[in-house]
Amino acid sequence: MHSTHIAIIASVVAVSGTVANADIVRVDEFRSDQIESFEHLRMDVFHRGEVEAFGDMGTLFSVGESGYLHTTGSWSFHQRVAAFDGDRLLGSNAGIGYRFNEAQRSFGGFFSSITSDADGEIRFYAGEDLIGTDTLDAPIDTAWAWNGWSSDQEFDRVEIESSYISKGYLLHDAIRVMSSAVPAPGGAVLAFGGLLVIARRKR
Repeated sequence: MHSTHIAIIASVVAVSGTVANADIVRVDEFRSDQIESFEHLRMDVFHRGEVEAFGDMGTLFSVGESGYLHTTGSWSFHQRVAAFDGDRLLGSNAGIGYRFNEAQRSFGGFFSSITSDADGEIRFYAGEDLIGTDTLDAPIDTAWAWNGWSSDQEFDRVEIESSYISKGYLLHDAIRVMSSAVPAPGGAVLAFGGLLVIARRKR
């Protein structure tokens, strides 16, 4: 028999807007009609400013004033990583943001780091309100890792930063969103704006 143990860890989140608590749960890979593989974006190779994506349903932007978006077949820094799906991937020297014209409930994709620092952080927003955060898995061995989440509250913006000092050089590919929730597997990590709740299954 399995029992679920919930550990609640208080955390302080410093943001400019209001913090609204939402259940952000990790989910397995899901299919969606709204998927962006960065194959046909109207952008420069090194692009400053916003870029329309997801069939004009949203925009991409660099998080940080000096940041740029970079689309390429492969990118090298501490190691070289090639595109996961198709011929293009998306990267930046800073964090990367996704802004959607319509509210979403699920977000996911494949990620890899070309720095010496693995992983990163993802933040979910509804307007100016931060509704949840979580750690993002991004390996440094040239592999790609799936990361997916579903929320009980709608969000319209996602920002992703790496663990590297510039918050960049974290690669994105095969990103997808849905306006509906995806069932979460057992033992998921639940992220709140002000609380992190970890659910563990023990035999």
